[in-house]
Amino acid sequence: MKPDHPIHIFINKHKYEIADATEAVESLKALAGIPLGDVLFLQEPGEDLVVANETSVTLKNGDHLHSQPPADYGAVESVVPLELEEAGIEPARVTVHAAPDGWSFLVISDYPLPEGYVPNRVQLLLKLPPTFPDAAPDMFWVLPTVRSPNGTLPRSTSPERLLGEDWQRFSWHLASGAWTPGVSTIRDFLRCVAARFQRLD
Repeated sequence: MKPDHPIHIFINKHKYEIADATEAVESLKALAGIPLGDVLFLQEPGEDLVVANETSVTLKNGDHLHSQPPADYGAVESVVPLELEEAGIEPARVTVHAAPDGWSFLVISDYPLPEGYVPNRVQLLLKLPPTFPDAAPDMFWVLPTVRSPNGTLPRSTSPERLLGEDWQRFSWHLASGAWTPGVSTIRDFLRCVAARFQRLD
């Protein structure tokens, strides 16, 4: 149902008029002349919301959106592999997959697990948010599915399809205050991942 009056929104501080409250994100980018590869944010109290290309967003009069090129956020493709190399992970084992909504999937092959896990080496996947490294990664995934030393699936795990394969997701989160923008790096997050596996459950 269309609103009685046009809705006025702001994209990158420019005013636009839309006829429907719900708009496809790609249409909004076209309206404002924003490249599809850029990340679009809806301003909200606290942390702004990333709105992905393949979705729609419901807007109200006076809403503000802004865009940024993904390359502004941490230069994931160049910076993160260098950080990992300093941590002893060879660049050949690191692959970065850029998603159209600004997220990046970081895959580390031949990642070793503590003794007792089956298998004892996996692919480890981390999802890096568009505002990384200001925003911390959250959760992690492994392929293939692993079992704990007691033969059971690790706690708080579930399957999730990413990059065309079925990964095992560890629903695990950093403690509040554990990530410091401008200080914390991907190596710090990997130390926390290793600590999670050391629990052996």
